[in-house]
This record gives sequence, structure tokens and C-alpha cells, in this order.
Amino acid sequence: MKKALLIACLFGIANTGMVSAQKNYPASIDSYMQAQANVNDFSGAVLVAFKGGVIYKKAFGYADREWQMPNTSDTKFEICSLTKQFTAAAILQLAGQHKLNLNDKLSAYFPGYPKGDSVTLHMLLNHTSGIADYTGTPGFYKLHTLPLTKDSVIALFKNQPYKFSPGAKWDYSNSNYFLLGCIIEKVTKQPYDVYLYKNVIEKAGLTNTAVNHPDSVLANRARGYSKTETGGWKNADQFSVELVYSAGAVISTVTDLYKWQNALAGGKVIAPAMLTKMTTPYLKSYGYGLTIDTLEHHKRIWHGGAVPGFTSYLSSFPADGISIVVLSNNFGNSGQIGDALADILFDIPVQLPYKIVERPINTDVLKRYPGKYQLFQSAGTLNFELLTADGKLYLKPEGSGEFKMELKPESETKFFFARDHDQEIEFILDAQGSILKCYLVTKGGKFEIKRRT
Repeated sequence: MKKALLIACLFGIANTGMVSAQKNYPASIDSYMQAQANVNDFSGAVLVAFKGGVIYKKAFGYADREWQMPNTSDTKFEICSLTKQFTAAAILQLAGQHKLNLNDKLSAYFPGYPKGDSVTLHMLLNHTSGIADYTGTPGFYKLHTLPLTKDSVIALFKNQPYKFSPGAKWDYSNSNYFLLGCIIEKVTKQPYDVYLYKNVIEKAGLTNTAVNHPDSVLANRARGYSKTETGGWKNADQFSVELVYSAGAVISTVTDLYKWQNALAGGKVIAPAMLTKMTTPYLKSYGYGLTIDTLEHHKRIWHGGAVPGFTSYLSSFPADGISIVVLSNNFGNSGQIGDALADILFDIPVQLPYKIVERPINTDVLKRYPGKYQLFQSAGTLNFELLTADGKLYLKPEGSGEFKMELKPESETKFFFARDHDQEIEFILDAQGSILKCYLVTKGGKFEIKRRT
């Protein structure tokens, strides 16, 4: 999950198109999304609601490239880690019915689990358990397409060392939510998908949402795609649905996810007291299956997700009456797109995407840029160094050892990441060629970088 960047200041207008502050929000959103589709090949669907009504709903690209079947607002996408808020709601529903307690120990459901007496359901829900993420365990990618049993998946991480003492810190781990799905089954004596559908999905009034199955035949299902090394398209690698399970196996549409937000906030799924627990920011601003933070000083409740071929983003700004849903089936950057759409509604200028091309420059100008810099983020700061070698400019994150990333020139003052053309470093110079300002330029906007030396 990518952490959102907060814009500290925004100066000037770049020499490319900008969506500027204006009140025709649907037109501004469409200009931005059309640029995403035309320039960055965005494929997926988007929904934006503002002050109680949907003001924009549109789909782009193909749900099935082989058959040239376009995405629509009814296309079903894998929503990846947005699944976690459905799992969290099911746990809170059971807690409200006194069928379990959030202070229950993991050992009550998995006798003999290492340190199980120290891990609570609360810690699983807000990623403070310290349990290792099974997607990062050795050998995981040799197994990720296999229909493993739940016991086999748990065996991948059960005996891995804890990242920290339970409850002491925060670390995002899919293992937490895999275990919660198993606990739902143990408590209800029902399969996870059956319980979720009958008690969560149906209660929310969702008609195009379900837990995916390997043998499911679904109308309007999107296939996932990824780029080839030559710039073409291929079918994305797939995680087995048994592997992602209660951490990421739900499929849905942009319309259903907007309904989900409203149903959850409206008390249709869990009681208000349980919703308060779900949306309380604990360590690292994480609640239960949701992050609660601010974007442009506006309170935001959100989550994102990614599996090969798919990305997802769902956010709400309760005080502003804003909801944003972005689903992609070609690994589009849904999170940054969602943040840019919010900026448009906040009347903050957003730079339109454009094709970045490497251009030859006089390498003597590179001597202006070496030094130490600091990028401000919502979760802290990123310190890095710019350095030159063999007529090239590199970015070296602090504490990264010998690792560094090449920055290629778009001009003498703009350099893009060789491995990610959607991000650039831009310098604003004075008449003498000294640096006045420095920015990270992304799909969503421009973010200030401070030079330290």
C-alpha cells in the first residue's frame, strides 16, 4: 500500500497542462482521467461522489483485451486489500453479537500458536501483532499460484520470527487478515465466503460483490494485465484465491464500493460503536482494515490494494461529502489517481500526465544538483542524496547502502526515474543557475523537496 504524500506548497505552473481551480468538477475530472487513459494507458473504472451524489462515473480500457470488451461501470474487478475492511466488519459484527471479543487471544482459536497468548484480535485487526507477512516469506513466489489449504498458508508464516513484540509497533501483514478469516469460520461454523455474503455483503445491499472462487463464472469480470518489457500487454500473473482469501479475495464494482461506504457509515452492517472502533486511528493512523489520516488537511478514511494485474483505491472525506473509487485491471496507480481527484475537488491545481522522453543535455549542468535533500511525507520524511557519476545523475536514499537510482534528463532542470517514468525531480533555478525550489512531480501533483546541503 502506498502512503499518500501531502503537498506542503505548490508554486508556479509547469509547462504542461494543468487542471486548475474551477467549479466544473466533472469536466476537470474527465480531463484528468482522459489524460491518464491516453498517456498512461489507465484501464479500469472510476467513481467520484460529492456532497451526496455521484458526479462522475466512467470506465476506460478493456476488461478483456483478447475480445476487445471494454470496461464499464458494471465491470467486476479484484479489489485486493480493500477486502480487509469487509473482513474487519465481519469480525466487529461478531463482536457486537458477543460471539467473540476483540481482546480474545490468538491462542483461543489456534492453540499452540507461537506467542499466541500475547496476540489479540485487536492487534490482528490493526497490524500491531508483529506476525510476519506470508507474502514476504522465503519461497512464497514459487507457491503463489497454487490452491493451498489454509493450514498450508499458515505454515508459511507460523514459525517465522515476529517482527516485534506483539502490540509494540505497527507493520502491515496480510497474515493478520488471513488468520481473521479463519477465526470467522471457527466462530460461525460457516465458510468465510458464505458468512460474508449472507451477513455483510447482502446487508449492505451489494449486488455485484462476492468472494472470488477459482471456478467462478462471472458476468462482466475483468481480466488483469501487465506490461511486457517491449511495451505490449500480457495476462498478469495471478495469485490463487485460496492464497489471498480474507486478506484480498473480494471482487466488486465501483458502484458497489460506493454503496458499501454508505452502508457501513449508515449502520447497516455494524453498530455505530463498532464503526467508531473501526475508524479510530491506532498506530501509524491505521484502524481496522482502514487508514484514517488527512490529505490536504482534510480528514480521510481510505485503503488501497494491489495484486498482479489489479490495483484498488477507496476513500471518503466525511466532512467534505467526498467519496472516490478507483479500480484498475492493468496495475494502474489507483492511489495517486485517487489523490489527484481529491485535489481537484479541493481546488488544488493538478498536473495532467504527459509522455516523458529522455533528451540529450550538456552534462556540465549536473554539477548544480549534488547534495542532500529531504522529501516530506505523511508518515515522516525521506532523506536522500543526489550524486553524479560518469555524466549521469543518481538518487541515493539515506541508509540504502550502495543502492541508487538513475535519473534521466527530460531537460536540464527535469529528471525522471529510469525505472518509473511517472515520477520526476524538477528544479527551479534563478538567473545565476542556483536552485530556488525543488519538487517531486508525480501523476497526482508536485511535492516540495527541501535541500539540506
